[in-house]
Amino acid sequence: MESINSLIIKRINSSKSEKIWTAIDFIDFGSRDAVDKALQRLVNTGKLRRITRGLFDAPTINSLTGKPLTPDYRLIIEAIGRRDQVRILIDGMTAANDLGLTNAIPGKVVVHTEGQLRPIQLDNLTIQFKLAAPSKLYWAGRPAMRIIQALYWFRYSLKSDQSLDQDLIKSKLINLLKNPSQGPALCKDLQSGIHTIPAWMQKLVTELLEKARNES
Repeated sequence: MESINSLIIKRINSSKSEKIWTAIDFIDFGSRDAVDKALQRLVNTGKLRRITRGLFDAPTINSLTGKPLTPDYRLIIEAIGRRDQVRILIDGMTAANDLGLTNAIPGKVVVHTEGQLRPIQLDNLTIQFKLAAPSKLYWAGRPAMRIIQALYWFRYSLKSDQSLDQDLIKSKLINLLKNPSQGPALCKDLQSGIHTIPAWMQKLVTELLEKARNES
């Protein structure tokens, strides 16, 4: 019978994409205590890296510096949601950056959630968690979360920054909604949740959905 250590490494190596792992991801291999001990052994031998409490990865080494690369904050946030079974809603500037709608680089990522969590420091980036009422978390973790959050941010930033090109932003969002792999899920999510957003955003989202449908 394979050891839990071997089973954990095998699952990590067989993953088709980069991922941050938690004990929950290996609970089918044994008891929680046994999985926790196996993860600690793998950290002690250098096969895994402990990013923060309960979060691990198999670090990629930078070929130039020989040092481990900083993990992707988006994967960390996703893993925290799984670890603590909480919903997560990222701030608007971060959402816009993730979607390629702005070149602004956030020094802090604000995550709204129903859990009281400590901040995480990743080099020059801080992940800060803010407690939010459940009623404010409708879009948390949903396919269109980043679109909605980015639109909230742009509404206020456009008033003070005339360099932001509204037509370019709309064009990028329409292309995203037309994307064969992501578009259908995004359009469906926006349509089903349109009743939860304010009137000014409903008008804009309806316009984006119509243009994406007509241009497809």
